[in-house]
Amino acid sequence: MKIRRIGIIAIIIFGAIPVYSPVAQESKKSGDITWHKYDEGLKLASKGDKLLLIDFYTDWCGYCKKMDKMTYTDPAVAEYIRKHFIAVKVNAESRVPFTLPSGTIDGRGLARSFGVTGYPSTWFLQSNGAKINNMPGYAPPERFIHILRYIGDGHYKSQTFKDYYARISDGN
Repeated sequence: MKIRRIGIIAIIIFGAIPVYSPVAQESKKSGDITWHKYDEGLKLASKGDKLLLIDFYTDWCGYCKKMDKMTYTDPAVAEYIRKHFIAVKVNAESRVPFTLPSGTIDGRGLARSFGVTGYPSTWFLQSNGAKINNMPGYAPPERFIHILRYIGDGHYKSQTFKDYYARISDGN
């Protein structure tokens, strides 16, 4: 009788604790954007010849949550990201390993390797993983869409964002 009762209690206790698995962390849907793990995103980008957008965040960051709630759920932002980018989310405090050809790295190490010091921090990469540029901090959707187009349409290759924005603001 005691063994049975202990077994039932164990099922209740352990059944209530979420099981941690890196596989469960692979892809998440947020609004209309599918977010991938870093290693998965690199593979998808190279196969599909898409750029990468990496959102470095922490669980305690208020502006990270605002970016998720306000910016990434904006229909124009979400549609542009779906068409031009592979979206990747990296918890900059996570110890979950990513498997890369060069070895493994966790979220903390990856954030350090990108020089991330504040959150949110958005990095843009070419499909081969080469860094393009970053955008530190929160951006409302009406500003972020211009940054996405600047990177996604390749304007970063020939002009500064300041020049690009002045040109589109003038209506040219």
